[in-house]
Amino acid sequence: MGPMGPIGLISHFSHSQLSTLNSPMTIFLVGFMGCGKSTVARGLAELSDFRYVDLDQEVCHLAGAESVAEIFATKGEEEFRRLEREAIERLSGEGDVVVATGGGAPCYGDNMDRLMELGVTVYLRMSARALTERLQRVRVVRPKIVGLTPEELAAYVTGLLAERERYYGRARVVVDCDGIPSRVVISRLKYLTKKRN
Repeated sequence: MGPMGPIGLISHFSHSQLSTLNSPMTIFLVGFMGCGKSTVARGLAELSDFRYVDLDQEVCHLAGAESVAEIFATKGEEEFRRLEREAIERLSGEGDVVVATGGGAPCYGDNMDRLMELGVTVYLRMSARALTERLQRVRVVRPKIVGLTPEELAAYVTGLLAERERYYGRARVVVDCDGIPSRVVISRLKYLTKKRN
């Protein structure tokens, strides 16, 4: 796929491309629900003195809503996606930022193209089995999966991940996260935030 970066990390950058990344920069974390985007984005931002942004929270702010579920219920998915794109565009030129995107954000319209134009995309890759095990523990607070049986959850994750992989897999950096603590993932991504001239 590309040259290897730190252990466990596959980069689609050549070493020369990495050396030309300029500051300020925006790093977009993409991946399936439950893969750890928010945790890793927050930790990487703190470690690197970048600003942390949760894209779903930005959308809620634009909509004047308390949650993504509220936007879907009152305004519909089409309006949510419109606001999501607006939030993405507003991040342009915001300085050093690490963004946790929603699981569906890269898969709608040409959003993945735009994310790749605006910054460095990083896919936190987990297997369907690992995601299912993680989501099983938190499904009561995830509107899309609340009430699913373990079998239904496994089928949901496996099917949707298969559909989305073609979008996620385009990211410039891919990190395999199965069984890897978030702190280790953060450490492996630290090289992206080093100041470059």
